[in-house]
Amino acid sequence: MKTQQLGQFTIDRVTEYEGSFAPLKNILPSITQADIDAHADWLKPNYVDAQDRAIMSFHSYLIQTGRHRILVDACVGNDKERPNRASWHRAQFPFMQSLAQAGVSPEDIDFVCCTHMHADHVGWNTRLQNGQWVPTFPNARYVFAQTEYSHWEKTHREALAKGDPSPNHGSFADSVLPVVEAGRALMVQDDFEFEPGLYLGAAHGHTPGNCVLHAHSQGCRAIFSGDILHTPAQLINTDWSSNFCFDPQTSAQVRKNLVHSIADTDTLLMTGHFPTPVAGRVVSHGDHFRFAGADQSAT
Repeated sequence: MKTQQLGQFTIDRVTEYEGSFAPLKNILPSITQADIDAHADWLKPNYVDAQDRAIMSFHSYLIQTGRHRILVDACVGNDKERPNRASWHRAQFPFMQSLAQAGVSPEDIDFVCCTHMHADHVGWNTRLQNGQWVPTFPNARYVFAQTEYSHWEKTHREALAKGDPSPNHGSFADSVLPVVEAGRALMVQDDFEFEPGLYLGAAHGHTPGNCVLHAHSQGCRAIFSGDILHTPAQLINTDWSSNFCFDPQTSAQVRKNLVHSIADTDTLLMTGHFPTPVAGRVVSHGDHFRFAGADQSAT
């Protein structure tokens, strides 16, 4: 993604990994092979590979407003114990190099905003130092929606009581709790405002307290959608929730509302997992929608 200028705000992508991830039918249980074949002319090769695996990106966004530097979502992270997801287990991703390429160091970040608390959105909250998990961004306040945190904290306590692993591949224990224990967490309501023109909005469904981030500056608008949409294939049918959605029906309604509200407008969609160019606009195409990259035309 090229640097996006949104009024007075600049937005950069900080990439952890991009490539084929998993069979599309494993991510979207409602999609059929017939659906994939019918839309292969635009899904392939950019969004779905020759083996019908979804091509996905794991990235953060860096927003620089002139007042603050905000990191949106925190990917998988390095050195994490993720034995049930081989590509994440004790990973060594070049995330810090990508951050440096954006001209920013960890000490420069003012806020870390996690749209939700799945393992691939909180991992870089912490790094391993002398055998301990410590906040990666030492001067940042980590913004956690209270609804989201309360759900996973309760789930974590119940798991410990049963002798089960901490939720979300153990990420609540190694990537969320250490931030809270270090006093860097800022628990907020779903409408928290970072500064004028930059604020959260409730988008529950994918997780119990899932949020999106709205950005408005000088008449320009963008929405950081997190996992409301995992793949452009969901624009074929917005009812298709992912296998990772806590409440698939509510998630589908949130997705439908979002897509219909921004389709054929100038609102920039900053997606959580779409591959390059990751940022773009939703456009109508017959009885469904497609994604037009910010520097492309829809096909």
